[in-house]
Amino acid sequence: MGLLKDRVAVLAGVGVDLGTALARVFAAEGAQLVLAARSEDTIRDLASEIVDMGQKCIWQCTDITEADACKALVERTESEFGGLDILVNNAVWPHGDGPLADANLEDWHTAMNVNFLGALTMTQAAIPALRRREAARIIMVSTIASRAHYPTAGPYSSSKAALNSVTKTLAKELGPDGIRVNAVIPGWIWGPTAQGVLTQWGEAEGATLDEMRVRYEQETALHYLPKAEEIAKVAVFLASELSNPVTGHLLDANAGQWM
Repeated sequence: MGLLKDRVAVLAGVGVDLGTALARVFAAEGAQLVLAARSEDTIRDLASEIVDMGQKCIWQCTDITEADACKALVERTESEFGGLDILVNNAVWPHGDGPLADANLEDWHTAMNVNFLGALTMTQAAIPALRRREAARIIMVSTIASRAHYPTAGPYSSSKAALNSVTKTLAKELGPDGIRVNAVIPGWIWGPTAQGVLTQWGEAEGATLDEMRVRYEQETALHYLPKAEEIAKVAVFLASELSNPVTGHLLDANAGQWM
């Protein structure tokens, strides 16, 4: 029997790496899934994979910055599954690198609109459905960049830092309804995205991907970079009854890269 058996979860912002891992790990723990992303390319095939695992799964293209789209997603979830127990906000816009002095502020607006306000739009649409269930969960996916700030990463890190703050606000607001609100904060996630970034950085300084990996592994207490499936299992903990006493918590899952 899985930790999420018969629980209904909306995964908003499903893409490669962590989004895909969340779907697979949640399904393996018995969750019934609703996959949402702006593009159908990933979620269509992933939904078929989840169904082949024996779990009910549907998908819907959703722009989380649009309130009507978020409401439609929740309405379909309740119609097809009978309710909603878990919302995972995983959508991300990680672009806009550069110093503020030279920045196009539209990049900052876009980062806030997706990473922060988009998560709030999706959450607001889900709250009525979550209130109708017992011990519902909201999980925000943040980033170590909201903890350890890096030059030129202002749009991304600031929008995720705002998400960290509102996690605690929502935990206070929704606690009387029994809704737990927490965030998981990964660092480097070893997979296609990290490998692409480190390859590009390594080429700029004449280092191989393996050399770059070792360098960043040494920045963690455990001397390794977690895989997406490991981060997804941390989210399962927050989504399950194992975390019943936990709300308003920012759970660092970065192998001790930040503590």
